[in-house]
Amino acid sequence: MEIRARGITARVSPFGATLVGVECARPGREDDDDGREDITLGYDDCESYDQTEGRPYFGAVCGRVANRIAKGEFALGRETFRLKKNNGENTLHGGESGWDRKRWTIEDKSRSSVTLRYESTSGEEGFPGKVIVHTVYSCVGFGERVTVEADDVSGGVKLVVKNYAELTTKMTATTDATTPISTVQHTYFNLHGHASGRDCSAHVVSMPACDRYVPVDAETLIPTGEGLKNVHGTPYDLREPTPIFAKSSDGYDNTFVIAGADATRPASELPREPPRLAARVTCPEARRALEVYTDAPGVHLYTGNFLSGTMLGKIKGGARYARQGGFCLETGWFPDAVNQHAKIGDAYPSVVVRRGDSYSHTLTYRIENDPSVDE
Repeated sequence: MEIRARGITARVSPFGATLVGVECARPGREDDDDGREDITLGYDDCESYDQTEGRPYFGAVCGRVANRIAKGEFALGRETFRLKKNNGENTLHGGESGWDRKRWTIEDKSRSSVTLRYESTSGEEGFPGKVIVHTVYSCVGFGERVTVEADDVSGGVKLVVKNYAELTTKMTATTDATTPISTVQHTYFNLHGHASGRDCSAHVVSMPACDRYVPVDAETLIPTGEGLKNVHGTPYDLREPTPIFAKSSDGYDNTFVIAGADATRPASELPREPPRLAARVTCPEARRALEVYTDAPGVHLYTGNFLSGTMLGKIKGGARYARQGGFCLETGWFPDAVNQHAKIGDAYPSVVVRRGDSYSHTLTYRIENDPSVDE
């Protein structure tokens, strides 16, 4: 099914509440339906999305707990819960059959938005408690808008006119028993276009509010238990515009902390402030930029390090994806938070939600057409 607005069409599947495609107008052709380009990676059929081995989670909503849980277990009070392991000795993105492999129900649909619902039963993949989760996708079309930005020259602010469209994802959930909940929207972008056959080396990333990151074991990608580290002087210092592989040719698969009041927000609390900028990626060659805004504590930058031209599945339109041919900016909570929070404290926010609490996570992809995108 499709939702659309001026210059943007998003295609959504009830399987995994998956964002199958985002077709955007080329710069200067916002009213031309034939001039659109799909900038997200994905498959052509449902069977490919349902692969059990090596699936890349293209465009899916991942849960009940996204990212990794060490050793596939956690404790709530005196009880230990053991989950299905699908990433070596760990649990990734909810287990063998997480929310990305479930069929969601369409609750509401309009021209520019769609609401999907899924009921996760108690015991699913080993998690306690029944969870009812909703995902709402909505889009706003291209148009010139005035934004206020810092002026590095004067030290004040300046007004900037930008031409952009927005696609917002809002994920909410309730539970009938104490359980961890932490979702991500796992879309891969390539601003050249998904079928370009190119990697993302021409992209430039900046994460101006991300001054800390989560150190992880190089092999398992499980947090080391050291807490959060300052990015200064490391390959993770992306606060200034940086070619995406300039500081790490191997790419990234790392979680960054987005400074602000919500940097320590537990999953059981509602947002403390409006969504803030998590990251900006530009591609001067494509004359296109992507900004991601969120009310979640962190953002996980993944640069498609395991993509390849020999991937299983029916790739959209017969395209071939290069290694590092797509990047994800997965906003959400931190890896293994259900275990790490007790060790580190409030700086590593809890993802435990109790009966009566409301889980809420919003992110917005802002896609900008701008000839002056080169930074």
